[in-house]
Amino acid sequence: MAEPVKVTFDKNVYEFVVDPNKDAPITHDDRHSYEIIHNLILQGRIIPFISETILTYEAVAKKDRLKVLSKPERLLIKADGSKITIGSNPEIFPGAHAKDDRYLNAAISMGFKILPGKRLGKLVNSSIKAEWYYYIDKDYLQTSERFSEIVKIIQGLGGGYTQYIDLITTPLNKHFNPLERLTLFEGNPKILNAAIAEWSDGDSVALHITYGLTYFCTNDNGKNAKLNATLGPKVSAALEERFAFKKVSPFQLVEIMVKY
Repeated sequence: MAEPVKVTFDKNVYEFVVDPNKDAPITHDDRHSYEIIHNLILQGRIIPFISETILTYEAVAKKDRLKVLSKPERLLIKADGSKITIGSNPEIFPGAHAKDDRYLNAAISMGFKILPGKRLGKLVNSSIKAEWYYYIDKDYLQTSERFSEIVKIIQGLGGGYTQYIDLITTPLNKHFNPLERLTLFEGNPKILNAAIAEWSDGDSVALHITYGLTYFCTNDNGKNAKLNATLGPKVSAALEERFAFKKVSPFQLVEIMVKY
């Protein structure tokens, strides 16, 4: 029997894979693809993953993202004798929408693992249990360095976090840190939300490559984003050439698995 295939599922497909009967205006063929993928996971032929970013940054309601990400208490610093621990503040995250929790719990029951974010001061979702994260037998610093390397490449191509930073930076605030720049942001909230989603995409793809997974399954082609969107043709092609990054749609994943 062939080895199972490791697949990262993007936000726009993950909920349908978990629940192919999800109420939404999609075609019969699309729903059938989700049903097949769902069953392949249950059969153990696909090992499914999701990025922590879609359960944190993208789980915050769009109307609340500016307020949540502007909070200054992002880090918790604890001292215990000579030991100092720095970590994310779980109180920042406002709590996921009920439907997100429902899909998350169902995903974990199916065997999904969560790729842990690597940024210091990241948002953390307190509903995620420690055992739900994916860890491999490599030093934490090694995977963090690998993630940092890939993120820098994505940003150098104009994708991911770069678009967020470029949006919130002006000639008058460029000497401030990112949190201070965001606090001063007075632009279009819709454009800001799109930049945060692009940041999430960049980190998701970087985590996928960091952990050596095989396919990144998404319906996102970067058509509604900027030219250098992470999942758009330019950046995806560059990542494919450098890291053998394989982006597929649900339909393409089914075609691959039928032949596998």
